[in-house]
Amino acid sequence: MQFRLTPIAALLPFVIVPLAGAAEQLAALDTITVTATRQAARTAEVLSDVTVIEREEIERNAGGTIIDLLGRQAGVQIASSGGAGTTSSLYLRGARPDQTKILIDGQPINSVDLAGSPLRFIPLANIERIEILRGPGSTLYGADAVGGVIQIFTRQGSPGLRGDAFIGYGTQDTFQANAGLSGGGEHWRFRIEGGHDESQSFSAQKNASNQDADRDAYRNSSGAVSASIIPLKGHEAGFSYRQNEGRAHYDSGNIPANGTFDSYLDFRTRQWQLFSNNRLSDRWSSKLQYGRTLDWQKNFASWAPQGSYFETENRQLSWQNDITLPFGNKLLLGAERLEQEAVYEGGFDGKEVDNKSYFAGWTGNWRAHRWQVSARHDNHSQFGDKGTYALAYGYQILPQLRAQLSYGTSFKAPSLYQLYDQWSGNAQLKPEEGRNREAALVWDNGKQSVSATYYLNRVENMIDWNAGTFRYQNTSNARLQGITLDYNLRFDDWTVHASYDWLNATNDDTGMRLGRRARNKALLAITKSWGAFETGVEMLGVGSRYDDNNQSNRLASYGLVNLTGRYAINKELAIEGRINNLFDKDYELVRGYATAGINAFIGLRYTPK
Repeated sequence: MQFRLTPIAALLPFVIVPLAGAAEQLAALDTITVTATRQAARTAEVLSDVTVIEREEIERNAGGTIIDLLGRQAGVQIASSGGAGTTSSLYLRGARPDQTKILIDGQPINSVDLAGSPLRFIPLANIERIEILRGPGSTLYGADAVGGVIQIFTRQGSPGLRGDAFIGYGTQDTFQANAGLSGGGEHWRFRIEGGHDESQSFSAQKNASNQDADRDAYRNSSGAVSASIIPLKGHEAGFSYRQNEGRAHYDSGNIPANGTFDSYLDFRTRQWQLFSNNRLSDRWSSKLQYGRTLDWQKNFASWAPQGSYFETENRQLSWQNDITLPFGNKLLLGAERLEQEAVYEGGFDGKEVDNKSYFAGWTGNWRAHRWQVSARHDNHSQFGDKGTYALAYGYQILPQLRAQLSYGTSFKAPSLYQLYDQWSGNAQLKPEEGRNREAALVWDNGKQSVSATYYLNRVENMIDWNAGTFRYQNTSNARLQGITLDYNLRFDDWTVHASYDWLNATNDDTGMRLGRRARNKALLAITKSWGAFETGVEMLGVGSRYDDNNQSNRLASYGLVNLTGRYAINKELAIEGRINNLFDKDYELVRGYATAGINAFIGLRYTPK
């Protein structure tokens, strides 16, 4: 292991000692996931490696970004070129950023953004929970799900009338404010909200000169509205709309000729959808949904002082049917049509692809046996017909202990940028194809859980930029192999979460490690309530890795300690705070780019009960 976890080891006795006498005080950890099967299920029952981030944990990240929050989750590694809003890449089980499907309320936001999606611009204030499905999800969600799926569920209206608000300030002149109003009755629901995030941040590049030595500021304003009607029990129709826009400054690279230009990126993301949920019988429910997502970015740099932009629009129509069978079995039948259109100024204009798909799934159990079977047929306008499937089997060894095996296939169609950019595009690219094997042991008594998961995902026809031809090519095959250990417990006033990842992400043709993926990563997070006070500590250790796919430019391992705190003034009003990187660790996520150092944030939250 390339890092030391001495602070974590030192705290373990304080975690273990209370457990010895607190079994009778354990509180349930039962959570629900939708992403694992596209149907609501207890996380303890699904045959997938899943994490659910609840609103409580999201609020503890006040002052941070969604990239910060995801970077602390099992199976996830990140690489950011500076502070908030700068280019950020997310590696789920070692897969490339564009090999993970990103959804907001079921709508895909993957784009021609070289980071895979505009995820870094999504504010946390509007998010109710996040679900992470580790492992290929192409049979349920189509292309782009080689490494897994991350689905964001936004906050919705609820019965009654109530407002909520948050305002906070921290290091680097970081400011966050948001407010919302939600309500509803027996036959209707609504929510409306708005927010603003900004920060003067820090210089993205280390040892910067000229204009690059300034602080790279960030701002992001957001708004959302959703409403639905419930004319009859079991029937609901509604819409939602959300938008955020802002500006993110970055550094040009210490190029003397460009040293006086302050480079920045203007961005706008938008998502809207219409839906109808209908319970057609005691055993049959149907959901019809149509939505659009937009990713617009305009880059102002010395080489394009007037701005150069790209825009990606996704349009998706989906119809899903959930059928309950006897003995607890569930059947899933659905169809989708996804259209993606993109414009890249100076690269290509108005290119479009569409994908029509049909999918089916069967989840069931009999005595000690559990299974999940799914299959999908995609018809891609560029690459024709493609079939994927997944099989999972679990055996309940004991009431609390289950062993499970799974096998699944996936594919990733080349992006419009990789196909058609006039400088680096290659219309002859083939889709990437993955084959994942997985084995796991899961222990869960409804109050605490432990899981150990081994996976091996082989990806053929890996797409990479070729330095010899200056174009994207199918250059190699990859091995994404690893082990994830995860532990969760809540008892009395304590909450404990620990995870460890071992990852072997390599180019099978050369044997070299893939860049920006550490072999080892570990996390320990503990929170404790003391009446009106809640305190917490997070300790993250990440091993060394390389900055590129050629095993050069080694990035050192690092360990971080974060502190969280909350004081409930009353049932509705609370003061919240964080201190990140308590010991001011100097580390890099991308070679030559800075990280924040020690920083703090404090805020006031109003949440009516």
